[in-house]
Amino acid sequence: MNKEIYILVGICVLTFLIGHKLKQKLRMPEPKKLTKRGKKTKNNVVTPAPYSRRKEKLKVIFLYIQLILVFGLLIFMIPALSRDILANNQVNNQNLILRILIAAFAAYILFIGFLQLRKPRKK
Repeated sequence: MNKEIYILVGICVLTFLIGHKLKQKLRMPEPKKLTKRGKKTKNNVVTPAPYSRRKEKLKVIFLYIQLILVFGLLIFMIPALSRDILANNQVNNQNLILRILIAAFAAYILFIGFLQLRKPRKK
């Protein structure tokens, strides 16, 4: 396989690992472990603590970064995939299958990310 395929797979794995670690760090704490409480208003409604708002903003920022990276990956893969499909019997089947899988998973992640951005926020 070409060096570009190894680099691309490495970037995908690195992005997945970074995203997984960020997801673990930004996960909402369990109700038992709440350390900060919001202020009570006149109607006895608890407003969220500023720390949780900051966490939500960080989640949105990292989601935007993830979508930009995945979109760039998809843009990078489309010319290589089209070149492999248009080649007449001169393409390595492993490269073609790998590129199709990368493009399909990138499109799936992009779609799910857009759905998460469109989801209404909790207030």
